[in-house]
Amino acid sequence: MRLTVLLCSLLVPLVAVAADGMSALRFEPTRLDLGDALEGRAVQATLRVRNVGDAMGEIVALTASCGCTRVWAESRLLMPGEFTRVHVLIDTTAKRGSTRKWIELTDAKGGKARAWLTLNVRANPHLTTNKGLFTGACRRCHFDPAQGKRSGAALYRALCAMCHGAHGEGRYAPRLAGIRDRAWLRARIAQGTGSRYMPGFSRAVGGPLDDTQLDALLGWILALDAGVDSRYKSQPVEEE
Repeated sequence: MRLTVLLCSLLVPLVAVAADGMSALRFEPTRLDLGDALEGRAVQATLRVRNVGDAMGEIVALTASCGCTRVWAESRLLMPGEFTRVHVLIDTTAKRGSTRKWIELTDAKGGKARAWLTLNVRANPHLTTNKGLFTGACRRCHFDPAQGKRSGAALYRALCAMCHGAHGEGRYAPRLAGIRDRAWLRARIAQGTGSRYMPGFSRAVGGPLDDTQLDALLGWILALDAGVDSRYKSQPVEEE
């Protein structure tokens, strides 16, 4: 009986940790401001991951909020109290203004920990590149997510919110809420504006959307609330 009670008392904290979902491997710091960066310049950062638990921990996966962000650890096995460095490399091509990224680790027990990185991407007058949203690592966030989505809401969240704001209020791309000219808007979504920041999204010009998807997305944007509160504009979209 005493042995059973002892085993149960030892298992309680383990169950609590698993239910909570939080890893004993923690980022230090959990929020890091990287300041200003010129578009097209790679931004590097280094954080630490520390094992705050009482048993050996293992990093089994490191992921980032978007394809333009690479993350890797110097070591994946950590004894209690031990730390390792985690390196982050962000490609700023085709980005402007306030940008927020997250990196996340998963441990061997399924626990997770996340850190947030912010930076302000400024225009680079010396940048000479044809790279846009549908090429390289950017494709993973601006092209691939359209696959399999048919509703306007899902397409907007996948392709538009990160630049135009979750409510169409405008972020570092123009405000969409309140636009009612269907022909004008469709032409710009389908054919683009001639800028690498806004290429044509129609499949006919190399974009990810077929005509049915274009019409669904167009209908969703045209129905956005014209009175959306402008205070949203100062809040970076949390890229998921």
